[in-house]
Amino acid sequence: MNNLVGQETGTCYAHGEAIYENGTPSIRFEDLPVDVMYTIMSKLPPKEFARTNVLSSKLRCTRSVCPRLSFNGVEVCKCNKTSLHQHTGRFIHEVNAILQKHHGMVIETLEVRIDFVHSILIHHLNNWVSFALSARTKNLTLDLKPAKWLSWNYIDKYVYPFELLDNERISHLQQMQLSFVTLKPSSQYRGFPNLKKLHLQLVHASAKDIGHVLSHCCNLEWLCIDRCNLNDELVVNGPLTHLFYLRIDRCSLTKVEFHAVNLATFVYDGSFLPVGLRHSLKLQSANIKLDEGVFHHVIISLLKGLPNVQNLTLRIGFLHLEKQWLRDNPLKFSRLKNLQLFMFIYGRDVENILCSVSILRSMPFIEDLEVHFTGNHWHWLADVGPRRKDFGGQYCKYDHLKNLWITGFKGARGQLEFLLHVVENAPALEVLTVDTHQRAGTEHWPKGSEPRFKEAKEMAVTSLSTIIPQTVDLHVI
Repeated sequence: MNNLVGQETGTCYAHGEAIYENGTPSIRFEDLPVDVMYTIMSKLPPKEFARTNVLSSKLRCTRSVCPRLSFNGVEVCKCNKTSLHQHTGRFIHEVNAILQKHHGMVIETLEVRIDFVHSILIHHLNNWVSFALSARTKNLTLDLKPAKWLSWNYIDKYVYPFELLDNERISHLQQMQLSFVTLKPSSQYRGFPNLKKLHLQLVHASAKDIGHVLSHCCNLEWLCIDRCNLNDELVVNGPLTHLFYLRIDRCSLTKVEFHAVNLATFVYDGSFLPVGLRHSLKLQSANIKLDEGVFHHVIISLLKGLPNVQNLTLRIGFLHLEKQWLRDNPLKFSRLKNLQLFMFIYGRDVENILCSVSILRSMPFIEDLEVHFTGNHWHWLADVGPRRKDFGGQYCKYDHLKNLWITGFKGARGQLEFLLHVVENAPALEVLTVDTHQRAGTEHWPKGSEPRFKEAKEMAVTSLSTIIPQTVDLHVI
């Protein structure tokens, strides 16, 4: 370890290679490690980075690699989103000038965010994509959706230039986000060999073409398909053995099927459709949000498509409950341990609430159950519908269930019978929470109508008192 050497000179001391002025260490920018300088420079706007003239020899070395070039039309043109289309020429000029100054460098990330409202952009976008490929870019973003994209026809989208791709030039791409782009792969397309993350938003393509693109992304790990109108089945035949995250939002599809054995997370938001993830044996979490659906049809579909899911969240906006029991159903969620069920019960279906308990027959290993009821004031203490004894011996034991949480409990007969049935058949139950407030939505009360929280609480406490073991930690709120 170096010791302080030399005599005090009044202002400076030598300590190894560090210089101390007036007892305070003085460190020059060029004395910083390369990776620290690299990080600091990456925070500068591209124009400021390019205009840096006074650089140490060490810093000049870092200029051969630029971590990030981000061109946001609103920021570059100093305007708001709605008037951005008036500044397309200026944006093109600024981007071309900065890319020219970075010619020959390695650009790790290139982001272009501009409204695609002028055909003049096509030639320049092609050049920018070519630049990214030549610069060995790892992360490429083309966000081209206009401010009023809902009014634009799909034929106005930028066609991604697959003809510019070759195995060497695309081998560096690892992440890609494409928004308001048309995908029409050429016959020579052989895939993105090292692509790990892909976000497709408002993309125009046939389901066949997207399936073809995805089937050739053998190292894909993360995939989001957002608001893409495919109007067909999305079936990806190629095995995506590295895919662990899949999200599909608001896409017009008739079917989804992936061969992804290591998929861990699946998120879906949209219309009810068949989902095929039977090969995903390690599926940890599925979050399903449906616009509308018949309850028992949805459950059967999920049993067929996601049999190995471990944690399931299910929301059905416009829910239809029928007087139908899942009788003798051989299908099971063989690994499901946690279920979050959000049920919006309309007035006409309040008498069928108890039928929904049949879903538990398909979950032999359920440990944590949350049921969040949402409805209207007509549900308070509604004395309609069957009782649990009406279904005879068609129930089963929930031997692994430890935690039960019910919200939106209004004392309707179906809710009460649902609650009592589960408690009676859950010998390992440890914690039970019954909440009379809606936690999954805002409650609105018409004039002259008051919530009957007190009565619903009393009903729950009185009914549970005769059947609940003393070992169960009970909360009624």
